[in-house]
Amino acid sequence: MKDVRAKLSCLLIGWNYRILCECSEASRKALNRYVGAVVLLMMIWAFIGFSMATRYFGLDTLGASITASIFAVVILLIERQIILIVGKNNFISAFRLVLALCMAVIGATVIDQTIFAKDIEAQLSEVIEQRADNQLQYRKKILDDKISSFRHELDSLELLSSQLVNDINKKPVIRTITFNLTPTGQLDSLGKPIMAKGYQQSNIPNPKIDELARVNGRIESLRNDIGTTTDNIQTLRDNLVKENKESIGLLTELEVTFSDKVIFSSWASALFYFVVFVFFLAIELLVVSGKWSSKSKCDYEALIETKQEAVIKEVCSIINSSQILE
Repeated sequence: MKDVRAKLSCLLIGWNYRILCECSEASRKALNRYVGAVVLLMMIWAFIGFSMATRYFGLDTLGASITASIFAVVILLIERQIILIVGKNNFISAFRLVLALCMAVIGATVIDQTIFAKDIEAQLSEVIEQRADNQLQYRKKILDDKISSFRHELDSLELLSSQLVNDINKKPVIRTITFNLTPTGQLDSLGKPIMAKGYQQSNIPNPKIDELARVNGRIESLRNDIGTTTDNIQTLRDNLVKENKESIGLLTELEVTFSDKVIFSSWASALFYFVVFVFFLAIELLVVSGKWSSKSKCDYEALIETKQEAVIKEVCSIINSSQILE
């Protein structure tokens, strides 16, 4: 069971199990120390990734779990860059320090947003209400202008409808005369048939009746539009609050989080954020500090360097031999 755990630990951080078997107990303790630090970081960033996925990206549980797994794998790959360095590399260490500062800010912010969630939601509500109030007059003016346009057209159409009704009442039907020619059965001197002229009278409905129907249809449509727009004015503020609530994003939450009403509202909250930031920074630097602060290398790393030097000497010897032969 102990060997299985050692194999899994080596697989996690990239160590060679066969080389580890040649080393002392100190190397196994170093292995456990590295694995513990990496697993701790993976767990923390899996939680941060899950929180960010649900809070900012709006993902469901499955999507948030996949995001958390991606965060954990990224952290593992970053820490392996430090653990697998042979010797010391100041550039990688400096790069990891800068990355640790960025990650500490992100981690502290996400944790604080979770802890101060109620305070942030209260301030976000105020921001949403303020934005809705700022937009209310402009939106209301647009709807009022639309209603005025509808009423102007409605008044014109109602006047036209009244005129059409009067005209139709005066002449509900219109008499029409149709002229026609009918053969008489006789021929003129040229042999052409003689036609008799006649006419026929008929009554048809006044064409303005159809026009009145179209005008009344438009009047009814305008009245419905006025009623709908009036209802929209009454529910305008509620709709604006809903729109602004749906449009709240990461930048707005960050502004509220770091405003003088949440984190910097008092020295206690600012101190708490600083403590969380330092805590995350210390955790991020666990692997780096553990690797570079030891006074002596563990025998695993010493053995790796010894094997590396032996291979380099062998390669140099082969190159020199080939040059002599030439």
